[in-house]
Amino acid sequence: MLHRISIPGTAILAALVVLAPVCMAKPRVQDFIIAGNDGYGTQECLGGQSSCGRIVADAWCEAKGFRNAMSYRAAAPDEITGSVSTTATAKPADVFVITCRD
Repeated sequence: MLHRISIPGTAILAALVVLAPVCMAKPRVQDFIIAGNDGYGTQECLGGQSSCGRIVADAWCEAKGFRNAMSYRAAAPDEITGSVSTTATAKPADVFVITCRD
């Protein structure tokens, strides 16, 4: 035997008003520019096709309060704005971008 449950329309509307912002919120995404010589093995893992690249990128994002890394790659020379040293110890090719998401 089926029982029909009656839910007032105002209860449904109230639930939608409360849940809508949660369901419609865009995930937070942020890029981080990291020098390859930061001392954490960043250059070795992110610079090549090493299997540790995903691990390092995810760990970096988690340390910054994000869920994981969407992507990681070497930074293009035009992406460097002086916030990362481009001396002999950190050439533009040794700078990486990690994109993190919630």
